[in-house]
This record gives sequence, structure tokens and C-alpha cells, in this order.
Amino acid sequence: MERFAAKNTGAHVTYSGPASVGQPLDQYQRLIESLTNHAIFSLSADGRIATWNSGAKQTFGYDEHEVVGKNYSLIFTAEDIASGRPGKELRAALEHGKESVDGWHVRKDGTRFWCTDTVQPLRDAGGTVTGFTKIVQDSNDGHLASERLRESEERLRLLIEGVTDYAIFSIDLDGCILLWNSGAEHVFGYREAEVLGKHFSLVYTAESIARGVPAAELAAAERDGHAPDEGWHVRRGGDLFYASGEMTRLKPDVDGKPRGFVKVAHDITARNEAEETNKRQAFHDELTQLPNRAFFSDSLRRSIARAKRHPTSRFAVIFIDLDRFKIINDSLGHVMADGLLVHVARTLERCVRPEDVVARLGGDEFAILISELRGTVDAGLVAERVQAALQHPFDLDGFEVFTTASMGIAIGSSTYDKPEQILRDADTAMYEAKERGRAQHVLFDFDMHARAVGLLNLQMDLRRAIARQEFCVEYQPIVSLDHCRVVGFEALVRWNHPERGMLPPAEFIDEAESIGAIIPIDRWVLHEACRQIHAWQVQSGDLTLTMSVNLSSKQFAQETLLAEIRAALQNNDLTPASLKLEITETVLMEKFETIAATVAQVGELGVELYIDDFGTGYSSLGYLTRFPLKVLKVDRSFVSQITSNPRSAVVARTVVALAHSLGLGALAEGIETEQQLSKLQDLGCELGQGFWFSKPVHADIAQHLIGHVLPLHADAPAA
Repeated sequence: MERFAAKNTGAHVTYSGPASVGQPLDQYQRLIESLTNHAIFSLSADGRIATWNSGAKQTFGYDEHEVVGKNYSLIFTAEDIASGRPGKELRAALEHGKESVDGWHVRKDGTRFWCTDTVQPLRDAGGTVTGFTKIVQDSNDGHLASERLRESEERLRLLIEGVTDYAIFSIDLDGCILLWNSGAEHVFGYREAEVLGKHFSLVYTAESIARGVPAAELAAAERDGHAPDEGWHVRRGGDLFYASGEMTRLKPDVDGKPRGFVKVAHDITARNEAEETNKRQAFHDELTQLPNRAFFSDSLRRSIARAKRHPTSRFAVIFIDLDRFKIINDSLGHVMADGLLVHVARTLERCVRPEDVVARLGGDEFAILISELRGTVDAGLVAERVQAALQHPFDLDGFEVFTTASMGIAIGSSTYDKPEQILRDADTAMYEAKERGRAQHVLFDFDMHARAVGLLNLQMDLRRAIARQEFCVEYQPIVSLDHCRVVGFEALVRWNHPERGMLPPAEFIDEAESIGAIIPIDRWVLHEACRQIHAWQVQSGDLTLTMSVNLSSKQFAQETLLAEIRAALQNNDLTPASLKLEITETVLMEKFETIAATVAQVGELGVELYIDDFGTGYSSLGYLTRFPLKVLKVDRSFVSQITSNPRSAVVARTVVALAHSLGLGALAEGIETEQQLSKLQDLGCELGQGFWFSKPVHADIAQHLIGHVLPLHADAPAA
């Protein structure tokens, strides 16, 4: 087919020139117009646009009438026009018969795009150049993608070379190094020229190479696509460091052939050392260097698991608490006390086998895990060995310090599921040892657990009881023994337990003191008793009626006690003489220095103090002259045998006589018979209370006893 030329006939372009037989010219026109993805247009010999297809319109944005007759340089950039590119392109086409170039062109809206141009000259039948054809293909997207790829590769190259903390290098299928970045030089110490072509195992330790670590890593990366690596490596010069990294298999090339691997490694020696330090701190006690509770619990967990796998396997836990350690800590100071703990730790280590575990659980609490126990007696022998070792004095900077320990032993078996369960049982047995007098060991049994659970439930119920206001007060009359008329009452707290019914103080007061619940209970009883006695004084018209309230040692030690007493009196419009506070002599003696000022201030307030249970505590009587006391209460243990036991009678007589000689009154508790009453009257005891007169009763009943001689009936109730 011969070349064709186009003639511009104004608005319509026609084509002339030879064509194959049976192939009309409009068929070429339709073909060119259909190529909308290509700009196809013709030029005159001097470079003016002659024809303009729809693809050209779509590519450049110009309509045909806007460009026909104009120099085709309008589609070139200003830089290309200045450099003479349009003319050079046509001359090159004439010289070579065709010119194909890549470059920038400009659309009507001024935007640039990358394209591929092809220019060919048009000749007539005689070979004279009549013009040119130009085909422009928009390759902007491909060019941008290529540019982005090139830029990405450049950034990646700069990134790899700029990372100095990470060693990045590539190796071939045999493990020989092909590429070595500056980070690899920094981490391993080798320059690129020193390692290219060498096997990458040169950065592994001799031990790792002997174990086949590099070969295994290479095989794993080939098989799985990647292989993690963490362990000791070696630098140029032989220095060891701990590194973490990974080897990754590169994607195959276009022919599907494997290309090798890339290895990344990072020096984590400092982090590894920090983790080891943290791990040690997490599982060891800083002071004694013994394992701590977490480590001990983990060891227990393994022993329990072993016992479940082998039901005949036994182990034991010895829970150790130093006796009276607080005294040593308070008297000698923390430094000395810490020194004692270190000595105890070393002593315990000498008392066990290497496979056993000695741990400090916290404070002055230690524990021993005896593994593979042959029999219960073995645990007892270890405990005895510990007791014997602790009998020797410890030299703490010239001070000889003695200590003993209370120990609880729990035998481990497959019945335990968690470490805290057997620790709990050993701890329970240890507290039993303290209750029995300290400096001994006790073997746990399940009765102890039942008691401990009962105690815990009681403590929980007590806390709820305060919030739910389950407490109430009963009142026992106090009578004048010369005419047996009611002169006052003692307020006695009761607990109306929702399940167990009405509980007397003996069943909950000790636990209330141990958990601090006694303070809000005492406070409530004080205010309630003051409210009640004031009401009775008003109703009866007898302002001499008094109310006795018991105070616990914890309440008496409260700094707010005086404020509470004043508030109770003022809120109920009660005179201080109407209130009597009872406290045991044991509390006075044990806390003499701390409560002496409070006792004096209570006396100055005008509130009288009674000594409860006198004669059952300390034998020293010096405090009787140092405190502003008003009444000694003769304990019921002496009153109950005053007519049957001569010694009890002597004690009762002595207490009454002592009170009188000191200018104090005497009040006898627990009067249950007429004979006891008669005996106390003979001794000159002024006041009394007990079942002979009335048991503690509700306020409604107590109100009817005011102003009466007791007992109300001849047949008084027996105890």
C-alpha cells in the first residue's frame, strides 16, 4: 500500500492518494478516528498542522479548528521550543525516515504529560516531501510509575545505607556475601571489601558454627521464606555481642530462578542485659538475694504439676515468720533489722538441700519448698534444724541478736491445684504455732482451715454488720448493795446476726479488735448509751442514774476519744457524772505511757473511770495511785466462789479493802446467789450486778427496773 496524503477542505478533512483496490478513503478516515488513545495528525512540510483526529483532541484538549494551520510547536514545552526541538524532530525524521522520541508535551490547559512520539515524512509519487505524520501516545502513567519506582529504589538505597544500627546484607544461595551496608560495617566491624564473597558465618561464634546454626538458618529461610535469629555473634577482632535478626528469602527473578537471601541483624546486648536484670529483680529479693514470692509460687506450681502426674509424689512447704521481729526493728533500726534478715536467709540456705527452694516472701516471712519428700517426718526434721540454727546469736555490728521463728508446715500432694492454696494452709499452721506460744512448728490439718474460714467469714460479717447497723445494746442494772435499788446500768453490746441470732460480745469482740472494727462499734455504743440514760433520767426524774460503757484498748488509744466523749455528752444534754467508762487493768499496764495523758484528761472532764476485771491482770498496783480512778470492779471469777473457796473469799475481801484504802469504791460482778450478796454486803462492797438482780435486758424491760429494789421476785433467776 502506498503512502497517502491528506487535503484540508475546511471543516472536513479528506484524504487523497493511492489506495488498494476496493478500499475507499473514508475507511482510513474511520480507522484513524477510532484510535482515540493515540493522537494522530499530519503536518505540512513547514510544520503546520493539517489534520487532527479525535485522539489528538482527547490527548491535547484542542478542537480541530483551534489547531489546523498553526505550527505544531504549540504542543511542546517552552523549554523544548527554546531548544528548537520541533524543528530538530522534523529534520531527524527526514534524515532517518522516522524519528521516535520520549518527552514532555503540553495540553491546552497547560498541564504537562509524558509521551512517546513517532514522526514520519509524507512523500508524493515523485518522492517529494509533502508533509509529515505524527503519532503521540500518552505514556504519562507508565512514566510516573517508572519514576516512582526509580525514586523508591533510590530512597531504599539511601535508607539501607543510612541505617547504621541495623546490619543489612544480602547473600547468594551458597551463603556468600553480595551486599554489605554501612550498618553491617558498624555492627560487625568489617568493611565491605573485607567480606564480599566470603561466607556469612564469619559473624557467628565458633560454638554456633559447630552446632550448625548458620547452615540451619539458611535451610530454614529456603524452606519457610524466613528464619529468625537471636543469639551471640562475633565482631571483627573477636568481641562477642547479642544480636536479634532475621534472614529472608528473596523473590525469584523473572525466569523463576532463586536469587538468594537478605539478612538483617541488630545489636541488642544492652537490652538483653537489662532484661536479665529485670528478670532477676522480678524473681529475686534485692535484700537477701533469695528467690521472692513470684519465684517461689512458680516453683510450687511445678511441684503441684509433678504431683498430679505422679500421685505418689509428695512435697512440703514450711512457712516461717520471725518472732517479735518488730521489736528488733523498732529498737535497733531498719539497718540492723535488714542485717538480721540477711543472716536468717543464709542460715535457712544451710538447713536445706541444694534442690530445695528457700524464698523470702516479704517482711520477716520466709518459706522453704522441700521437693521429693520421703515422709512427713522429713519436713519436721528440717523445721527442727532451722529452730536449732536460729538459737545461735547473730552478731550485728557488735550487737548479739537472738531470734526464734514460728513455722507452719503443709504437705503438698495432687489434691492442691494452685500455689496459693498450699501457701495459705502453711500460713494457717504458722499462726497456730504463734497461738501456741511461738518458737515451734505446727503441721497443718483441715480443722485449722475450717477455723480459719470461719474466722474470715466472721470478719467479713462484722464489716457488713457495721454498715447494716446490726448491733444493739442490752443493759444490766447496777444496784447499791445496802438497799439493792437500781442506781445505774452497764451498756453491753450485742450483735443481732442475721443467721446466728443474738451473739454476746465474747463471740465477736476479739475479732472486732483485730480488724479495727471495734472502733466504730465502741463509738456507736457510747452515743447510744448516753442517749438512753438521758431518756431514762428525764422519764424517771432521777438525774443520779448513771451509765457504764466499756472502752476497748484501741478506742482508748484514739486521739479523737476526748472529742467523742464531749460530743456524746453535749448531744444528749448529759452531765459528765452520769457517764462511767470501764477499762481493763491490762490495757492500763500495757499502754501506760501512751494513754496516761488521755486518762488524766478524761478525769479532768468529770467522767469517772472504772477498772474492770480487777485482780486478773498484772500484779503491779502502782498505776492505782497514778490514775484518777473511782471504782474497782471485783471480777466474777472471785465472786462466783466467794462462799465456797476460802482463797477466792480472801481475794474478794482484799480487793474491796484495797479500794477503800485508796478512797475508791468497789463493784462486784457476777452476783448470782443470795449468799454471795450477803457475803459482799458483809465486806462493805458498795455496788453490784449479776443475774441475782437481773440479766442484761432490752431497754424497754430495763426501763421498768428503774426505782425498784431487785430482785423483783423472791425466786430470782439462776445463772
